[in-house]
Amino acid sequence: MKDRELNGFLDKGTFFKGEITFKNMLRIDGKLNGVIRSNETLIIGEEADVEGEIFVGTCVINGKFKGKIEAKNKIEIHSRAFVEGEIKTPVLEVKEGGVFNGNCVMTKTINGEKTKNKK
Repeated sequence: MKDRELNGFLDKGTFFKGEITFKNMLRIDGKLNGVIRSNETLIIGEEADVEGEIFVGTCVINGKFKGKIEAKNKIEIHSRAFVEGEIKTPVLEVKEGGVFNGNCVMTKTINGEKTKNKK
């Protein structure tokens, strides 16, 4: 993430309802209800309260999220995070203290195409 540029920021005290698309990196510390789309990195800060659907490359969660997340690369649930809903990603990292209540579908990439893991 160090080589990525923070392109947008919703600070605490901000409420947004609707759909957001972005390039590079977006950080949310306020409240958001809606849909977020990007091939890049979304950071949900410690003060954030996000509800809706997220479709991104990577999602880093430090705050509260309720809904559906699909990440092409990775989802990180940090120690102060609370996540409730559905997750679909090839890599899921839940730090000690982080909470995830819901369903998870792990995917993998074969020759650039995402497929479901077979049992």
